Amino acid sequence: MAAGDDTDNPRMVEKSAIEEFPLDEAGSGECRQILRDLLPKLKERAGKEAGEYSSLVWEAVSDLRLIQDALWQNVGAIDDSEKKYAPGTLWAWPSQEALQRPPSNWHDRSPANMDSLDRALVGYLQCPWLQHNLVDVSAINAFIFTELAIALEDVRTGAALGVPNLSYIFSGGNVFAQLGLAVCGRIVGFLLRWVMLPAIALGLLAYNYETGALVTIGLWALYLLYRVIMVPARWKARGARKAAAKKADEIIAAMLKAWHAARHSTLNPTRLKELVVAAEGHGILYRPVLHTLLDRAIQRDPAALTRR
Repeated sequence: MAAGDDTDNPRMVEKSAIEEFPLDEAGSGECRQILRDLLPKLKERAGKEAGEYSSLVWEAVSDLRLIQDALWQNVGAIDDSEKKYAPGTLWAWPSQEALQRPPSNWHDRSPANMDSLDRALVGYLQCPWLQHNLVDVSAINAFIFTELAIALEDVRTGAALGVPNLSYIFSGGNVFAQLGLAVCGRIVGFLLRWVMLPAIALGLLAYNYETGALVTIGLWALYLLYRVIMVPARWKARGARKAAAKKADEIIAAMLKAWHAARHSTLNPTRLKELVVAAEGHGILYRPVLHTLLDRAIQRDPAALTRR
């Protein structure tokens, strides 16, 4: 039923609104629960105006739909051989394992799209009567997890260190493939630097191409001279990489603390806010809407924010 039909029949409005969240879609189970919890508040706000009640209900459906879609935007179809139902939770609540290696049906490092979630929360935050703890804790965890997952990926690919980690990039994150590529890369690098040109020179000498052999040896000598000249620059670059790696480790450690504090059924919004601010002190930038959600939670209860 379309929004606005049977506005004089609250029961029909409620039934149609709840059915807007099919249970075969990820997140719909908790969306139905959230909507049922909101209905008494919407009814009280509308008073005796049936049309106003209908409008408020469909506004809630629209905002919830946007949030649901944003939180599951980067997730594809679930393999029926592994799981024969859609997750009912509004948010995936990823595990440590998912942080290290995302499930195969994720299209990105996180199930959520941060830009979409940021936009989806605008209408929700503009209507205080739509506030629901389950939405708040889900969005808070999603923002913190996604920023952490992105930062970890930047470290793994080398983007955060200024040097690409080719073994990780070409292996697609597979540990064994990455190890194999790293070993092969070192072997190939050693052969190219120290074996190839001398071997070519020896081969040319064996076939009496003295001039070619001398040119090859000369090229190798120039390469060795270049390496000697570049020793200070290499040491400087190595020091810069170590400093970047240390900074990246500090950022990841601070972000992990915030994420672990945001994973429980009951959060302490005041403590979580402190951890988020501490992580930002290391250089990470969380979205402003995360602070908005935390500040509103602190105003309601500085010590507890539950999933219910």
